Amino acid sequence: MYEVEADPQDTDATQASQTMKTTATSTTTAAGATGQQSKQPSEYMRVQRMFRQVTKNERTGKNIPKEKRKPIDYSSVLDYHNLDNNTPENRERILDFSGLVDQSTATESPYYAHPATWRVYGLKDYPGFYFIPSPFSVQQQKKWIKDAIELYTEPPNSTNLTLFHGDIKQLWRNAQQEFSDIEADSRGGDKSSDTQTQTRPLDKNGQELPTYRSLLDKLAWSSLGYQYQWTERIYSEDYYVQFPDDLQQLVTHIASSTRYTPYVAEAATINFYSEDSVMGGHLDDAEEEMEKPIVSISFGSTAVFLMGAETKDVAPVPIFIRSGDIVIMGGRSRYCYHGVAKIVEDSFDVDLAANDTDDTRWHIHWLKEKNRRININTRQVFKVPKQGVRSTIK
Repeated sequence: MYEVEADPQDTDATQASQTMKTTATSTTTAAGATGQQSKQPSEYMRVQRMFRQVTKNERTGKNIPKEKRKPIDYSSVLDYHNLDNNTPENRERILDFSGLVDQSTATESPYYAHPATWRVYGLKDYPGFYFIPSPFSVQQQKKWIKDAIELYTEPPNSTNLTLFHGDIKQLWRNAQQEFSDIEADSRGGDKSSDTQTQTRPLDKNGQELPTYRSLLDKLAWSSLGYQYQWTERIYSEDYYVQFPDDLQQLVTHIASSTRYTPYVAEAATINFYSEDSVMGGHLDDAEEEMEKPIVSISFGSTAVFLMGAETKDVAPVPIFIRSGDIVIMGGRSRYCYHGVAKIVEDSFDVDLAANDTDDTRWHIHWLKEKNRRININTRQVFKVPKQGVRSTIK
């Protein structure tokens, strides 16, 4: 999603991207009065623009080759992985809460490192905000990547593709087969007999579905648990899909380690970013329960995350989020604008790509080819959790 340039002071502006990221997470208003058109960009927008690279020659209108573009200056970005390399201003902002981690419920798990090994940091002036540098091994990261692409996109979970085509079953399995066929064709091998004889399925409009590979490339988001209604900006008890047990276990331990307990993840949005994706500054305020945090986990390429304030008139703090990193947004930060200013170029985690012979080979290939990033963010929706409501979606 892209923040609208025409009205930089618009409080909740987002714009659809070329990959159908039309999620209606906020309301866009066109600039109207002459006086409004002359407004200066908000502080939030000013910082966001610092990470936009000029891609076209203003005089000729032609694209500038990547190798000739002016590099982006990332020196102002707070880095929890390299504490000593931060600016003096950012070092002042970093708080170390590792000694305060609640280990009373800590257990061994095949899905994450033992909480006793976690480092937990805070952000000055943002009580309730915590940052945990990746507590996952490479194999554990691949497990969550595989689930996000393969399982969390399956109906009855809704995706941005559902809005246009209806339910698309086995999106990943079919796209993977198309990947394999392309590779076989380039080597002069035989394609799968399934894809040679297969008739293209029809979507909800009676039209032939595009290739699964092209659909996968347009995947922008999927939903878990309570299926967020993007147009109305509400959660409805009428649209619930059982929440994954292992993800529930993970985020419950994350929340409890930072003393947010009890915590029940009732909904999640999985965002799929490519290198040119931007998430405009927005608020997550559709939940009835706002005292419990958003738990956000990222995999793949590195993002510049903007942690803003209650108004866009305050400059946000830019923060690097790398593969496996966790952000907990509670307390004050739960009510603040935030977004993604940039997916850092050529930043895909090299360790993830080191072993391409396992069962996540094509998952990693798909992420790496466009410097992609996956973000899983969970939240408790209701003050009294209603988890367990059976799906009414067929």
